[in-house]
Amino acid sequence: MLKFEPKKYLKAEMNEENKKSDKTAIQEIITSFDDYDKVKEVVSKLEMSGIDITANYGDWIKIGFAFADAFGNMGEELFHAVSKNYVKYDFTTCKQQYKKCLQSNKPGATLGTFFHLAKATGVTPSQHKQKVYTLTTPQRVSLEQGEEQIQQEKEPALPSISLPVYKRLPGFLKEVTSCASNNQERDLLLLGSLTVMSSCLPNVYGLYDQNTVYPNLFLFVTAPASSGKGRVNLCRKLVYPIHKQKKDTTNAQKVQYEVELLEYYDVKKKQKGDTPQKPQKPRDQMLFIPANSSATGAFELLANNDGKGLIFETEGDTLAQAFKSEHGNYSDGFRKAFHHEEISYYRRTASEYVDITSPQLSAVLSGTPDQVLSLMPDSENGLFSRFIFYKMERQKQWRNVFANTNKQSLDSTFDKLGNQYLQYYQRLEGFGSRIKIDLQTHQIERFHAFFSKEYDKFLFLHKTGLEASLLRLGLICYRIAMIFTIIRSLENDNLSNMLYCQDIDMENAITTVETLLAHTQKIYQYLPEKKQVLPKVKNQKESFLDGLPISFTTQEYKNIAKELQIPEKTSQRYIKQFVEKGYLQRVGHGQYLHSLKKED
Repeated sequence: MLKFEPKKYLKAEMNEENKKSDKTAIQEIITSFDDYDKVKEVVSKLEMSGIDITANYGDWIKIGFAFADAFGNMGEELFHAVSKNYVKYDFTTCKQQYKKCLQSNKPGATLGTFFHLAKATGVTPSQHKQKVYTLTTPQRVSLEQGEEQIQQEKEPALPSISLPVYKRLPGFLKEVTSCASNNQERDLLLLGSLTVMSSCLPNVYGLYDQNTVYPNLFLFVTAPASSGKGRVNLCRKLVYPIHKQKKDTTNAQKVQYEVELLEYYDVKKKQKGDTPQKPQKPRDQMLFIPANSSATGAFELLANNDGKGLIFETEGDTLAQAFKSEHGNYSDGFRKAFHHEEISYYRRTASEYVDITSPQLSAVLSGTPDQVLSLMPDSENGLFSRFIFYKMERQKQWRNVFANTNKQSLDSTFDKLGNQYLQYYQRLEGFGSRIKIDLQTHQIERFHAFFSKEYDKFLFLHKTGLEASLLRLGLICYRIAMIFTIIRSLENDNLSNMLYCQDIDMENAITTVETLLAHTQKIYQYLPEKKQVLPKVKNQKESFLDGLPISFTTQEYKNIAKELQIPEKTSQRYIKQFVEKGYLQRVGHGQYLHSLKKED
């Protein structure tokens, strides 16, 4: 993630401008800030789109000169970011080239060159409003006042799932996500489709921590009103044909039952002595379990469907109200279902206890942050850690709703995809035996290395309270890998009793979970303060680690530490610890590379 540090930039530029009037210096710095914001926005768009404007060596050099001339050392991070879409990108080569651009006395190129190259690919900056700054004393403006005028505290945007994941998806999921109009919508369609599909993968299982697990996922999409979360409803269409097939089967069985019941009563009326056996009423089979059901009603529907089902509710309050009315019974069943633990309930009509031995429940919920609190008032009961969370941002501008009028409607597109997925479901259902999804040895090592490092980081940065979420994200990661593997196998028509995950599917699962981890940490901070251990403000060590750029020198990290009011000796100790933990790499004398901020 690109960061611009106003204090450091201000100090450097003010030193260069000491011969000019303070007002002139401040105004030029303001212009530089606006330029930086525009360049950063365009670079981010190029990154997310996978567009390379540096393939031509001459263009690449010009971009380096432009950034060096406009931003000095601060432009190196941007130069790396825009260069990474080049297939032969090399960090060291890129760093050396930027150093040459900084050392050159020739202007080389301006930012106009960069914007021109980007515009040729269709990428341009948004229309920024000019910022207005009031100078109370035009002739003498202190450094502190200038910082207050220019620096506007902004909460960093949560990451989207990176573009390489979408390029490596199985074909079916590529079709699903190709309908998206922006990054958030694309993430929403991927996570929503993975979750609904997780409820309809019969005979597919795996072993995790020596326990049999199935692909089922719980997803909660949270967003302000009118932010586009309703797009997740399209994912419902992917499995609706399966729901309809189950309902049609039930309706046919009910018609047959009514006929047999009439015959039964007719025979019983005419025949003396032993009567024929009364026909049994067919079970209500369906995929979608209504969220506003009572706990007993929901569990009964789950039992009628051999423990399998999907709760799909676009208003989180609906399920929250059901939870409250059941005095914890419903929530308890939900928590057990995530780990396929036995659920028991009492059915009054038949006066019997029913056991669902291995429930396989999936859930897609969406709502506002307040609705998260209604459903999960604290993190201590374990429901929070069982969910995938994705936080959407409010729509920043009006979207042209008639842009794709000539294209096929999304409803029609997803109806077709749903019929295709029905065929996948029928093939799995009729396979005749169970299908185990397994990881290869090197994939297990990759999985273990990633989660070990993340868990160690949690402990190191004192992120207590979120360990349960990280541990369960490990299981969620494996389940996502299972789904990728089985879909790819269906596409390649190579089903067998044992399927091994491919490297691209393992990497996609880990990369996806890495993004989800950031969203989970954000949603966790909405929970009531008295119940949470994680502070709403980052601790000193975490702020220091996050504040370090992709590449930096000893003097630069000391400057950052000073801004955060961290003593120099403490910052040196932190840097040493970060290197020992592998969060930083020492690539030369007094030169460091931020491992946690490496791009794909």
